[in-house]
Amino acid sequence: MPAFSLPDLGALAQAIAASDTVHPPLPNRLISIWEITQWILPMAPEHLRRVLAAEPGLPQGSAATEGGTRWFSPAEVAALRGHFARRSRQSRYQPARPVSARAPLIALTAPQGRAGRTLAAAHLATAAALSGYKVLLIDADPAGSLAQVMQIAASPESGTPESSVAELGTLGLIARSAARHLRQSNETRLDRGDAPLAMDAVLSAALGLHAADLIRPTIWPGLDLLPASPALMQADLQIGRWRMAQARWHPWRAVAEALDSDGLRERYDLILCDTGRGLGPLALSVLASADVLLAVLPLAPGALQALSTGLEALARALGAVQTEAQITAQALGHSAQPLQWRKLAVLPTRGGDTAAGLLAGYAAKLGPALLPAALPDIPAIASGQAAQFYDLDYRDVGRLIYAPQREATEAAWRGVADLLASLWAEDNTTARTDESSGQGRLPLG
Repeated sequence: MPAFSLPDLGALAQAIAASDTVHPPLPNRLISIWEITQWILPMAPEHLRRVLAAEPGLPQGSAATEGGTRWFSPAEVAALRGHFARRSRQSRYQPARPVSARAPLIALTAPQGRAGRTLAAAHLATAAALSGYKVLLIDADPAGSLAQVMQIAASPESGTPESSVAELGTLGLIARSAARHLRQSNETRLDRGDAPLAMDAVLSAALGLHAADLIRPTIWPGLDLLPASPALMQADLQIGRWRMAQARWHPWRAVAEALDSDGLRERYDLILCDTGRGLGPLALSVLASADVLLAVLPLAPGALQALSTGLEALARALGAVQTEAQITAQALGHSAQPLQWRKLAVLPTRGGDTAAGLLAGYAAKLGPALLPAALPDIPAIASGQAAQFYDLDYRDVGRLIYAPQREATEAAWRGVADLLASLWAEDNTTARTDESSGQGRLPLG
């Protein structure tokens, strides 16, 4: 039997990619007046109809038959929100982030696998956008599928300057930190008369990167995605290689620093990040940068023990990272920044009729860390009928099935919205502290 070489493997991959040329069109998701007034812009349907009749300049939607139910695109719903937010009950229709508050980075984690972490990220991000928040969703999972779930437009053509940057994905934010550190080190070496260290192609591409170069809009107004990329598959190897070449460079705050320096915390109200399984350098870099750790916990036997084991492993891993940073800082006569979170929360998922007992047991053990409502199990997603819940048209399943699932999904989002409001309140009532001080953050372990 002939050997199968690396060139053969590459040729097979290219052949598969070339044959996969059919991409599904972006969904034409339409939203009815019933759905709008029930969950998005709470008001009586008759009131919305009266406003539309009195304001012909507003989006009027479309109807299959004369006098039938009107349906609106997501962009039209956003325009209606803007109209009602300018009226007397603005706070009901448009969240008002305090001037002193910044968007927190909430990182989702689930060490046990198959916990519904990626779908939870998609559900929460879409629910937030439909509630009027400006949301950035980051996919830091090497096996990430959020671009497919969110059904964003095609990537830039390969070989263009835009594609070379976009192909880095979240790794680009970490690579830029490493590249800037290497450039600074090389300047010092040149001043001493030493030869500079080589900068590889990934670091060179990332050096001039701006986070906005990686971000792409979704079909939902107010919701943008920083998608995963094939480069994330080798992120752990790359980060390890850069650390070996630069002993004083630490990637653990690179993502947070990028959000700050590129103005994303002011541009958005909420930043959600999906992480992968395991605790390699990529995952640790994202989790250490987070303001809030949101652990996803399925309502299933044994899941609580798996979460406990995973969180203990995370505490040990980041404890080792912090010890290493402290040793390096002490050798240089500096103080190391502690790795801390502002909040730790647990989001129950896969809620159903038989999960009430498990949820009560979780609440007894986790206390206020457990968010009050679980994301429901959606059969239409499991069957492939929809990529995520908010793509589902209630006409396909019927109102009697859709309504309780929508209520449960919205209730789970409200738990996260309350968490976000508490963070904004803290920012608004206390002076913003220097990030290196770590005051008001929850220590690891």
